[in-house]
Amino acid sequence: MLHSLRPAAFIVPQALKTTCKCPECEKPFLYGKGVMALGHYRDVETDDVRQGLMCFCSTTCLLQWEHPSMLGLMH
Repeated sequence: MLHSLRPAAFIVPQALKTTCKCPECEKPFLYGKGVMALGHYRDVETDDVRQGLMCFCSTTCLLQWEHPSMLGLMH
């Protein structure tokens, strides 16, 4: 699973100061303070499971968002 505590590796520097909303808890936070991950979600139009780069406010929200079967083996 792609995961980074440094969103700057994936977002242009100017956007790091932009406010966004966590998809799990809906709390507002700055992109630069978030956690980037390749997240899975269900497309409401096709009902397919898709993946995309997502930003969460914390690793806790990232782990709550993902279904356990998508996380693989965690040691």
